[in-house]
Amino acid sequence: MKRLISSLILVSLLAGLVSCGSESGNNDVSSEQTSAGGASDETETEDSAISDNLPEKDYNGYDFRILMRCTPIWTKEMFVDEANGDVVDDAVYRRNQIVSERFGVNFTLIESSDTNIEYDGIPAILAGDDAYDLIAAHGHAAFTYAQQGLLLDWKTELPYVDLDKPWWDQDARESFEINNKLYAMVGDLSYNALAYSDCMLFNKKLFDNYNEEYPFQKVLDGTWTFDEFSRLVKVCSADLNGDDKLDPNDDLFGYATYIWVGPVEVLYTGGGRVMTKNADGGLELCYNTERNIDVYNAFFNLLKDDSCYLEPDRSDYQSLRRTMFFEGRALMIDGNLNEVSYMRDMKDDFGIVPWPKFDSSCDGYAANVDAGTNIYLVPITVSDPERNSIILEALSAEGNRIVIPAYYETALQKKYTRDDISVKMIDIIRESRIFDIGYYYRDIGYFSWGGRALCGDPDHNFASFYAKNEPTALATIKEVNENYGKK
Repeated sequence: MKRLISSLILVSLLAGLVSCGSESGNNDVSSEQTSAGGASDETETEDSAISDNLPEKDYNGYDFRILMRCTPIWTKEMFVDEANGDVVDDAVYRRNQIVSERFGVNFTLIESSDTNIEYDGIPAILAGDDAYDLIAAHGHAAFTYAQQGLLLDWKTELPYVDLDKPWWDQDARESFEINNKLYAMVGDLSYNALAYSDCMLFNKKLFDNYNEEYPFQKVLDGTWTFDEFSRLVKVCSADLNGDDKLDPNDDLFGYATYIWVGPVEVLYTGGGRVMTKNADGGLELCYNTERNIDVYNAFFNLLKDDSCYLEPDRSDYQSLRRTMFFEGRALMIDGNLNEVSYMRDMKDDFGIVPWPKFDSSCDGYAANVDAGTNIYLVPITVSDPERNSIILEALSAEGNRIVIPAYYETALQKKYTRDDISVKMIDIIRESRIFDIGYYYRDIGYFSWGGRALCGDPDHNFASFYAKNEPTALATIKEVNENYGKK
């Protein structure tokens, strides 16, 4: 997905970012390469920002109510009580202030309960109560609301939302539209839609020790493939404690992944998806293909190598793979961009790259956006859809102009990167984000997280997995295609 958003800001960041790490002489990438096709020194100003073309309105202190999961990591992208010196928090606060003063609205947070964080909004909507103006739902929960006919259509029922503007994500727009109805959307309301994009980290010191070239240039050249990744993984492993076995608590590995990251992400690196659209705009399985089977086989065959570690599911939010990488005991790990903040105090220098494409036939890279991110919904019970559309468009436009650049500044300059070229890598990751409706639509069963489910089979047999779960998926798809959009 190619987006127009904030390109001039990114150019400015690329030109001005000061490296806080070091590169070996054999791995330097020139500034000419990092600018990727001729950067200018222009920066975007408020005067040059794209207009939102919204009318003048005064809603006389109306409380715009947003239902959100109560965890701060989710609520902070919409609510910050006061400026506190954090670049991103201050940008969110400023955005809200601008929209509040412009349209005479206040923003009110309604927190979900701890016991029903994914579906708290449903009872009120079913009862016909105008209780929320916006719901920020877990990605999987969003389509439970939609399937029940509880939401407004972003295309036709929110008149001032202009989905062609660069602050709305076009891959999400295309993927989430079912039966020509678009009940869920993602845009620059949310910086977590970038923070929860998959990426890969590599340890520069270990690359140097093994006399391997950093993968930056391969990414730029389009030659960063799964075969090259696999070769590097198998180069690097060592029994550091001398007990004649490889233990993730003590020893060195080439690749460490989590059961919800690599096994899910790999499907998209080969150009695959779980579901697509049929000619009528309904859902259609596209999962059982020779290409997807080849991708899974290659991935799980790699995981069998002693140089790899697959972290099992966890409930305590601790991450052994992150610890391995932080301690210099993993050549490469994958995860969400947000997780890179855990590496700020890491002693060894590290770089950020997109997940490798499966092979050279792929047009580009792919970054699955974790379903934990906020997906935005407008309840059918709102009393004034026009007002909602104006506020949503304004929030997204200001997010594009203020919050997203601030997130880039913090993520790229202060938390994540240790070299100029990793800035370009994050730009590539952002442009490569995938919102597969087959991954988000959890009601189709195990197919929505197929790679994760295949981890539970010692043989990772896709044919038997598909045959067992196809009936549930097809039954759900039939129901969706017959009823989705009927209120």
